[in-house]
Amino acid sequence: MDLTRITVFCFTASYAVALSLEAVSVARRFGLHRPVLLGFAGAGVFAHIAYLATRASSSAAPLSSPADWCLLAALVLAAVYILSAFSWPRLATGLFLLPVVLGLIAVSRAVSDTPIAPQRASIFWGQAHSWMLILATVSVSLGFLAGVMYLMQSTRLKRKLPPPKTFRLPSLETLERVNGRALGFSVWLVAGGFVSGIVLTQIRRGGDAGFRLWADPLVVCLAAMLGWLVAAETFRWLYPAARVGRKVAYLTLASFGFLVITIAAMMLRGGVHSPSQPTPAAALLPAPSAGRTGPAGQAGNGNPQLRGVPTRPIMQRNASTPPTAHADPPARSTAPRV
Repeated sequence: MDLTRITVFCFTASYAVALSLEAVSVARRFGLHRPVLLGFAGAGVFAHIAYLATRASSSAAPLSSPADWCLLAALVLAAVYILSAFSWPRLATGLFLLPVVLGLIAVSRAVSDTPIAPQRASIFWGQAHSWMLILATVSVSLGFLAGVMYLMQSTRLKRKLPPPKTFRLPSLETLERVNGRALGFSVWLVAGGFVSGIVLTQIRRGGDAGFRLWADPLVVCLAAMLGWLVAAETFRWLYPAARVGRKVAYLTLASFGFLVITIAAMMLRGGVHSPSQPTPAAALLPAPSAGRTGPAGQAGNGNPQLRGVPTRPIMQRNASTPPTAHADPPARSTAPRV
């Protein structure tokens, strides 16, 4: 399958068919309505991702134009629509989300598709990458703390112990709700940080032939963490029993373990976040000129304004120039003046 042949029309048509099925479902639903609807929406998201990936791989500043940003926003809303279709199948959320998706795609065709300067693109994606990972760290940490408190509260209730007067914890329902939302937010934030990090690396080191992205342990750890979060969230939504009880607490505890491993990899091996090698001082010096010898025995023209001007050695120039004859001063006469 040649993904480079995917165009904007492919996923636009898929979203349009899904919207039509959503409109038809208001009046009547047929037998395979839901699978067909999710099939068209999923095909649109797949084609959308493939189109942006192909477009990013052929640009020095990937996903850095106004058109790319509109398509990215449309992709996020389309993913939210699929998630809502799985979570609340009887709600007509597609009638509100899909028109906005199609509108953003239409706007992307009207605005400029010229990427901004690589320096500005690097700053933009660097800030997006940093804030996404900071918020993901906060979300995973909150989920971990809520999971720990849930297990403590659950253990106390199982043992039928009275709550301490000076050490009170939130209810199990509140902690369960915090766990679920923290896990959901973590998936989106880590995914955004991972994608923005890949785009940032492509901008900064895309021309480095010796650089291998997947050989960096930090990238591998972050990819493993994202895979775990996606699998955990998918399991939580497909298996309703995992949304309640200790299971969701265990999922957030494991997510925090992946976060610790990723932070440790960043501290031990800087990877793509390590500063680039500084330019040696010798490379900043002017190139030596092969015709002149300085007083310290080093060849080269010290004045950068005289580069390229042919010069001759000092001794050779003096030897080729005949010495000037200096006449002795006339002798002063000692005769008395008359």
